[in-house]
Order: sequence, then structure tokens, then C-alpha cells
Amino acid sequence: MTLQDPAFSLSPALLTPRTSFPALLHEPERHALPHGELLVFRFTNGYGAAVTCPAGPDAQLDFCVLDCTGSVPQPCFDTPVSGQFLSGLTHAGTQGLLMLTERLPVHPRRAAANAALLHEEF
Repeated sequence: MTLQDPAFSLSPALLTPRTSFPALLHEPERHALPHGELLVFRFTNGYGAAVTCPAGPDAQLDFCVLDCTGSVPQPCFDTPVSGQFLSGLTHAGTQGLLMLTERLPVHPRRAAANAALLHEEF
């Protein structure tokens, strides 16, 4: 170590503001985008949500409900929460949609799998 070596270095990721939704029970997977981040939530009921968060203090968010019963989450348009991609949402509006998605009844495929497990002998 020399006097020219920096004493410490900060990762740029540490300086990036992070969008948080404290009212939720689940933490999202975070994926970097060129001008923001993509949050992917997976809830225990078999549903999830994708939220795009552009950089900037007044950025509007995008939201989509996901079917998380497969290995790769897919957009899901047949829930009472939303039947389409939603754009231009506020943070509070997005948090409300996430809370509704988190509280949906168990996905029918997840319910069928749970019922099948009840009849298995271990």
C-alpha cells in the first residue's frame, strides 16, 4: 500500500437511490436497468409483480402482476388487481397495488399442487 492508494472505495451501486416498499412482507429481486432498476417481487401465494423504477425523484413507475408458479415469472392479466401493464404510477399507488397482489388468494396452480401433496405418502 502506498500513499497514492485510496483508503477505501465505494461501489457505484451504494450511491444509487433504492426504491423501497416498507409495507410489504417480501423483498424484491433487484435488476439494474440503463436508467433505473427493475424490481421483481415473488409472493408466497404464487403471484408476483414487476415494477420498473426510473432514476429521478419524481419518476413515475410501471407495474405488472406476474404468475410465479413456473420457473420463470410471466405477466398475468387475469387478476382483480390489474388486467394490463400499468404506467405512470406514483410510489404510493404502486405500493397499494403490490399490497393487493401480495394478498391475493393462492394461485389456482399453487392450490392444486398443495392439494396433491396432501395425498402423497412420505
